[in-house]
Amino acid sequence: MFVWKHEVLFTWEWWLGIILTFIPWIVWIVFREKKSTSRLLYAGTFVALISLTLDNVGVQLSAWNYLKPVTPIIPSYIPFDFSLMPITVMFLIQWFYNKNPWIIGFIFGSITAFIGEPIFKWLGLYDPANWKFGYSVPFYASIYFVAYKTAMSKKFSELRASE
Repeated sequence: MFVWKHEVLFTWEWWLGIILTFIPWIVWIVFREKKSTSRLLYAGTFVALISLTLDNVGVQLSAWNYLKPVTPIIPSYIPFDFSLMPITVMFLIQWFYNKNPWIIGFIFGSITAFIGEPIFKWLGLYDPANWKFGYSVPFYASIYFVAYKTAMSKKFSELRASE
């Protein structure tokens, strides 16, 4: 905690993390399809939880590291797991709901892996120590696909009081 407080807190990287955590949510609140809010948030919550879980596994296995984490107690990159990933997926579902989800997922995975990850590496936020960018594509594509299927669920069963 001492090192994080003196080497990360209030640096430009930390402020960038704060901005990347909150601004995407503001954009989503303004531009989301209001009638689909619950459905999209359901899918977005799935994305955030899976992203956080897989990210923590990767960090724990030393596949990659985050050099300037926003918080000292969570090893994954909060802006990515709780903001950038779920909001991007929610917008993609909203805009391309009638397109093949595997194709959209593959495009999303490729752009995220081959453009997004290198940008974060270049910024000095991400170190893919034992990880190649291409390894991420099937994970991102699968996360998108399951989130899409979750969002497109036709109906949920009714809640009933147990008797």
